[in-house]
Amino acid sequence: MLDIEIEKVVVCTCTDVPLQLLARGLFPCSSVLPTLAVAVDLQMLDFVRELFVNAAPNTTAWCETLEGFLSARKYKLTTRVCNLVLAGVKES
Repeated sequence: MLDIEIEKVVVCTCTDVPLQLLARGLFPCSSVLPTLAVAVDLQMLDFVRELFVNAAPNTTAWCETLEGFLSARKYKLTTRVCNLVLAGVKES
């Protein structure tokens, strides 16, 4: 079931409407005079944008994107682990 809330937002002419919506955590559905906006986690949207900039069909791109995303927000990963899977070789 969808959880939809309708809310009227009063905006001023001092700033573009899409920027005012973004400042409230709402993503405008149009870049010019939007009549609809959706609530989106803008941090997650930024993460996905960065992911697609670095996208490659492997886990390295995902890991580097996550590390860069967290680093930009002043988080630091303390370890970096590389696991190689070799066919037919067991760890003892």
